[in-house]
Amino acid sequence: MIGYLLWIRMKGFFTGLRNPWKIVLHLVLLLTVYAYGRLFAHVINKTGNGEIETLSPEKMISVIWVLIAGFTIVRMFFPTYTPIRQIFPKYLPVPKFQRYLLSVVTELTTSYFFYLFLFILFGCWYLDYSKYWFLYSCLTALITSILFKRILQYFIDFRLKRYSLIMLGITAILILTLFYIGNFLLLSFGYLCGLLPLLLFLIGFKLDCQIIESKKIDLQPITKNANVYLKLLINNRQARLLLLVGILFKSLLLIGDYGLFKGKGKHLFDGQIIYWMFASPLILFTYVFNNIWGFWTNVWMNVELRSGKSKHLINFTLKLLLLPLIIDAFITLPILLFTWDNHQFILLFYAVSLIFLVCSSFLWSILFPITINSYFQMKGSSSFVSSLSAMVSVIALSLIKINYWFYILIPLFLLFSFAGYRLALDVYREKKYQIYKKLNKGY
Repeated sequence: MIGYLLWIRMKGFFTGLRNPWKIVLHLVLLLTVYAYGRLFAHVINKTGNGEIETLSPEKMISVIWVLIAGFTIVRMFFPTYTPIRQIFPKYLPVPKFQRYLLSVVTELTTSYFFYLFLFILFGCWYLDYSKYWFLYSCLTALITSILFKRILQYFIDFRLKRYSLIMLGITAILILTLFYIGNFLLLSFGYLCGLLPLLLFLIGFKLDCQIIESKKIDLQPITKNANVYLKLLINNRQARLLLLVGILFKSLLLIGDYGLFKGKGKHLFDGQIIYWMFASPLILFTYVFNNIWGFWTNVWMNVELRSGKSKHLINFTLKLLLLPLIIDAFITLPILLFTWDNHQFILLFYAVSLIFLVCSSFLWSILFPITINSYFQMKGSSSFVSSLSAMVSVIALSLIKINYWFYILIPLFLLFSFAGYRLALDVYREKKYQIYKKLNKGY
């Protein structure tokens, strides 16, 4: 059956080549993969010859397979999210293991896997150093990341039994343990990496057996299924793209600041005003969360028609904010705590700015909603007033770093946060019809 599936996939590929534009596209992809494979091999050869003293071939190879694994995970959400493909309907009498195996094989016969596999082969062909380690580690990273991506998709696409979350936690702990061991025993880590795809394959099969129903229905009550918030973030293309761009941009700045601090003992922007704008979660709000109902208009209308209570909308907003803000905190706080000695200031600044931005986002989303028609529209994804107010507030809060007298701003910001929250509840009763008029101008 697997051989027949591979034959159908190959036949479909060659049948698609009847279109001349597809032939041109595949040729361009092939040449691109060849060029990148040869380029990375050239760089690794230079590290082996001593022309690049700061890197070794092994370190450069580790950077490549980390990029392969990271790109595979990011591709799950960008540019679009594609659910796990089910080869057979549930009612067909196909054994569970065979059904799961064919689904995995389908993942490994996509054009994405094919061209990355060619990239690895081209790189291995032109390498003069560590050929087999490059082939082994990169191919293992590719298969491992695809299997790990499938495990994440099970929690997005399907409704699973409760203890399935334990399997995801065990998977994360095992992967982190292997990376920790790899810092000390490179050879042992290589052998352990070979076992990782097998481990993820078995965990994925176990999760496949824990599916309660074939697919989650789209119209579910919000309060009964927490995964709906993750789906709302993933399936909203505009919000997903802006959040990914914002988090990636911020991560690059903070990583660059960490490298600059370790190398020269300095900070980006001299650690002044602009620096603290990026150190706070400000970018997530100016990009998306100061205009929540502009991005999730249909959800707002649905909740309004069902209950019409502002507290339900606030509850929805908090749950929608939870995952992006957790990711932002995990990226930001470790780097700030490593590069700055004043840990008290860092924790207070981040916590107070987070509370203020969250509470003010309720008010800005009600007062200044903007219809979102494209990914990067000229008028912006949130209002100028909300963005300017958020930036000025974060800059003012960063003054507590200059002098201890400015710590008096902290209770004031907390008071303003509570006042903004209460004002949002009161204003919503009067402004909700204006929200509808503003958001439906683009339709």
